[in-house]
Amino acid sequence: MIFIVLAALVLWTGAVPADAEPVRVVYGFDREFAPFTYEEEGGKPAGFEIELVDAVFQGTEAQVFHRPMPWSRVGLELGNGGINLTTGMVRTEQRAQLYLFSEHPLFRLQIRLFTKLYNRRPSVDLLRGQAISVQQGSYSDTLLEQYGGFNIKKFKSRAEAVRALHSDEVQAYCGPVQNTYFLINKQRYGAITTMGTPLGITDMRAAFNRSRGDIQNLFDEGLRRVVASGEYDRLYRKWFVRELNDREKELMLRAASSAAVPAYVPYGRKGSGAAVLTASGKVYAACNVENADPLLNLSALRGAVSKAVSDGEFELRAALLTDLAGTPLNLSPEDLQVLSEFGRGVLILTGKAQGRLESVMLSQLLPNPVRRDVEGPRPYASETH
Repeated sequence: MIFIVLAALVLWTGAVPADAEPVRVVYGFDREFAPFTYEEEGGKPAGFEIELVDAVFQGTEAQVFHRPMPWSRVGLELGNGGINLTTGMVRTEQRAQLYLFSEHPLFRLQIRLFTKLYNRRPSVDLLRGQAISVQQGSYSDTLLEQYGGFNIKKFKSRAEAVRALHSDEVQAYCGPVQNTYFLINKQRYGAITTMGTPLGITDMRAAFNRSRGDIQNLFDEGLRRVVASGEYDRLYRKWFVRELNDREKELMLRAASSAAVPAYVPYGRKGSGAAVLTASGKVYAACNVENADPLLNLSALRGAVSKAVSDGEFELRAALLTDLAGTPLNLSPEDLQVLSEFGRGVLILTGKAQGRLESVMLSQLLPNPVRRDVEGPRPYASETH
């Protein structure tokens, strides 16, 4: 009877009485997967997923307890109920039989090859036969084995594998993009960049003990709220986006407005220029090219993206579209969709405020891009995310 009254009160008010028992959520996470989840000095949990989980459950009846552990233990603890939530897990057919998964992915992970700037090649195939370091037993290790043709050097940790590239023991390293850049920046290695198209792209989700559908429902509802409020984008930008400095903005503005000069616009008479900034610091610019058939018009933005990729630049940090006078213009939905292939965190320069160019994340302008499923059957290993 008491339970019925409590449930009715929750449904009517949308809140839980102050004397109700909180839902205990034991959140187990990989202690060495920065910047997603890790431990700071003193053992304090930190990372994008840590803050995201806290935001998801904020204001609910849940009480979250953090439990850092090696990733190799996470699956076992999740299965036997030692923990009832983890994050950053690839959903596979086999895992779906063992755990519950969040309705929506938490983020999309790319596995890329990294190399020294002087050794960068336009294609992964051009590194066949070369020595490539990787963390043993990781998803990256599996992808390298599947791709074939590499001299794979396996290390116990990602940090050791990245160090091998820095010290020239290998010609390349294979690993998750954000995690690798975190390690590079932490050790101040520098002069290391990605090359070629990704070896793998996969969605990472929250996973739950199969008996805790109540926690799964709380999480899914909270995640929808966090995304709708803009808090997800704020956290994403904080952890993964490298902000533009004034010099970079000025370079992009000059490049875009200069590119607009030779625009071929015999029909619309509205020339435009676009500039994209890559992770290596290069700026590529192009103008729009009209055609008698409007379906064949080439936008300035797509021209700039094509130039960057043709030069082996696959990581875009920012984009800008201007007219001949240098006034920022709105990108079309089609151009935004093109940019979405390079990540939700691409910065779009939108206009000036107090004399300075302002930027927003791509995901704020295109919250629901066309996405292709990247969760097909995958090799299963308990050590991998």
